[in-house]
Amino acid sequence: MSTFDDSKIDLEVYVVIPAAGCGVRFGSLPPKQLQLLGNQPLICRTVSAFESIPWISQIIVPTSADLIDHLTAIFHDHGFLKVKTCLGSATRHRSIFNGIIALEKVCSADSVVIIHDAVRPFVNQSTVASVTMAAHLHKAAGVTRPLVSTVISCDDHSLLKESLDRNRYQASEMPQAFQYNVIRSAYENCCTHDFDHGTECLHLALKYCDVRAKLIEGSEHLWKVTYRRDLLAAEMTLRGRFQNLQLFLGTGTGPGRLIQ
Repeated sequence: MSTFDDSKIDLEVYVVIPAAGCGVRFGSLPPKQLQLLGNQPLICRTVSAFESIPWISQIIVPTSADLIDHLTAIFHDHGFLKVKTCLGSATRHRSIFNGIIALEKVCSADSVVIIHDAVRPFVNQSTVASVTMAAHLHKAAGVTRPLVSTVISCDDHSLLKESLDRNRYQASEMPQAFQYNVIRSAYENCCTHDFDHGTECLHLALKYCDVRAKLIEGSEHLWKVTYRRDLLAAEMTLRGRFQNLQLFLGTGTGPGRLIQ
């Protein structure tokens, strides 16, 4: 994946992290963004990744009416200084648009707005820097990964209709980034069907603004917590990172002591 020196980023950069979903596929309460990963809610792990980046000015979290006070309190308790909540909506795109509108008083036309999922906690600063600079240069940018499985379609009778060559396609991941005027215009012109059924922000930039996003290969840790098994995988990943840190610092027990 291409990377950029953070010292070259002298831009107005903002983040929108939609968190209004109820986690139907995850299948439990509280919603998955509030499930604990280690000793912190999952969304706090994600927000922390952006809060720690010095050149990010503000983070907007659109969420549901039921959660807005609770999330605001959680962010305050964690000491986040860049985060503000706003009211989200019933669909992903409508929530993101609410976040875009919430930035209108601070964003200029060419400010960069990063969009990221609340339940993708392992994004790193290098990836964020790469997608930010690519959006600055190309007006829109997104992170991709190779497809793992072949994508097929079926007809109304559940009979195979088409099988796509996965070598020609990629999986769209997060984060994505846009110049503010591009993503704002895309949402202002978005049709009801796309608002209520669409999920891909890069598609809106292409369809409504004729902006072809720059695609950047992402790392293997950008996956999204969708099902319960994903949270278990996230816990294992977090535990592995902590153990690696112990090895590096020479703390704890076992092999880490060899570093001392």
